[in-house]
Amino acid sequence: FVSEGANLVLQRLSIAHGMHSRMCFKTFSTDNTLTSVTYSPLESHTISIQNVTLETVGIERSVENGEESATSWKIYFLSDGHMYSRAQVGSPVYMKIKDVPENFIRDEDADWVFPDFGKGKLHWEDDIEMLSHFLDRKEELKEDHVSYMRRHPELKAILGDFLQFLLMRKPSDVIEFCC
Repeated sequence: FVSEGANLVLQRLSIAHGMHSRMCFKTFSTDNTLTSVTYSPLESHTISIQNVTLETVGIERSVENGEESATSWKIYFLSDGHMYSRAQVGSPVYMKIKDVPENFIRDEDADWVFPDFGKGKLHWEDDIEMLSHFLDRKEELKEDHVSYMRRHPELKAILGDFLQFLLMRKPSDVIEFCC
């Protein structure tokens, strides 16, 4: 099964690893029937955007529509995986980029160069949805632990004995003593 999100990832991976032959997969059509989707390589083109010459690699995606004719798209990508153009065969709509992507870096030694976006601090306490999820999970775990202790009353006695033994010995390295 190939979802629409997986479709884009699959196309970009095909570009990255070089698509040499036709590929077929099963997917669900818009009316929820099982159908096949086919990916075929297209001839590469050299294009010029803002006086920059770039190489594009193309893929044709065809989705069978049962008794109707297949719906096809011709999609061209830049060497780093950016989509350059997309056109549905038979449709007057044609999309293409007009500027070279800002983070498109041409590096002769590497196939793919990704920008570093850094990692920001996560403030989950300020996000009401994440805080709610945290509190729900905390309550769920608490109930699970209490239930486990009720089913195993010997656990309370074992923990009490262990804590008493620990307090009587008062080791300097508690972790080592516990091992």
